[in-house]
Amino acid sequence: MRHRTAFEAALALLLFGCIPVVVRSVSANAFTIGIFRLTVATLGLGGVLLFRRQLRRIAARDVARLALIGFLFAAHWLTLFLGVKASSASIGAIGLSTYGAHLLILGALFGGAHVKAADVVAVLVAGIGAVLVVPSFTLANDVALGMLLSSVSALLYASLPLLHQRWSHIDNSTRALGQFAFALLFFLLFLGKADWTLTGKDWAGLLFLAVGVTLIGHSLWVRVTTRLSPSATSIIYYANIPFAIALGALLLGERLTPRSALGAALIIGAGVFGLAFHRQRR
Repeated sequence: MRHRTAFEAALALLLFGCIPVVVRSVSANAFTIGIFRLTVATLGLGGVLLFRRQLRRIAARDVARLALIGFLFAAHWLTLFLGVKASSASIGAIGLSTYGAHLLILGALFGGAHVKAADVVAVLVAGIGAVLVVPSFTLANDVALGMLLSSVSALLYASLPLLHQRWSHIDNSTRALGQFAFALLFFLLFLGKADWTLTGKDWAGLLFLAVGVTLIGHSLWVRVTTRLSPSATSIIYYANIPFAIALGALLLGERLTPRSALGAALIIGAGVFGLAFHRQRR
């Protein structure tokens, strides 16, 4: 089981690292990307579960729980897509790397975790890193806007492992399907803002995001986050950030300034330090 979890985590993270680059490279807007990905993922996973006769009937209270997971997942996606479109794939990846600091805070507020000196240090260092990444604190600046949106996305994403573990009595596949389906309902509220005038390259990118990243990657990640502790999940999650930044440089020609690179290193290092500290104490 341990080797299987490691393989599933590695594959999911490899796919996640492609997200900012593909989102940035296609001309489809954030609403189009979300609706297409979630439609394919919901129909695909639902069809597989139906074929295998693994669709589960769930209690009414669990429907509300899945709706909350789906809403948070949709909001995480929307803010990430908008952040990448506003700035760059690299800034989107750096903003997501604030995930660790958010998880520490959420764990203290809602998970019953005690705030330690290491927590304060980790959050402060991550904050300094964010200041270094952003050249000007005005939303008229593309980097600042992208960093803000992707950091909000990281906060929303950090809440999901806590909820998946709290409601792990719901079957993994059922939770994954509910996450996709309710997120799709949220995105459909913005159907009028979607633009379907796309090129072949755009459709190929959307198909990769829908099947490769959403259907396969997020289904694997639901299983991984259910089996592992939130701290372990958060530490290994950082593996996709350098990959995303490297892809942005190789495929899109994006370059980080030395100041932004230092800021990114501080954010990632602070998250790994804080979460590793918690894991060691447990």
